[in-house]
Amino acid sequence: MSELSSLYCKVKITKPQLEKFLNSPLEEPQLNENWLNFWESRQMYSKSVLTQELLRSYGDNNNQEVIDGWIEYREAMAFSDYDEAAEEWHWGMMFFSENFVEMIPMFAFIISMEKYVSESAENSAIVFPFFWGDSDVSAFISFENGKAILSPKVQTLNDVDSNFVEQTKEYLNNKWEEMAKDMEME
Repeated sequence: MSELSSLYCKVKITKPQLEKFLNSPLEEPQLNENWLNFWESRQMYSKSVLTQELLRSYGDNNNQEVIDGWIEYREAMAFSDYDEAAEEWHWGMMFFSENFVEMIPMFAFIISMEKYVSESAENSAIVFPFFWGDSDVSAFISFENGKAILSPKVQTLNDVDSNFVEQTKEYLNNKWEEMAKDMEME
């Protein structure tokens, strides 16, 4: 049985742009070459063909509802932190998913940020088994020249910039410690 992977997303975004994104309705993803190349590059059991019907967004009214839904689902241990000084948004969850079909709406959500984020080489999202010591990467999304790209090439943590991997692990370790303290207090 597979274990749930973790999701971590860090983007440079101004506070007004983040608010605009969060208040915007969800965008329906469009089947394109990037989605198809990414899908073909993934190894999965009972792999189906990626169709427009399979490619979907969440059923929420706006992006804020997506965030709220994950945060309310306590088992996911989701977080949404905005650093006003650095103009960075850190979003993710400790326990996300093991199933690529279930991940599609989140990838669509992250990709839809592309027109709101500030240009930065640090804008990235990753899904990997943070807790389980495995180096496989389910997905890596980078933002380049105003576009979000699902990488078909990134297969393991070795394929990702080592600084980003270390920053991701450090951030998730800190969030885990913070959340564990909150659980102890309850």
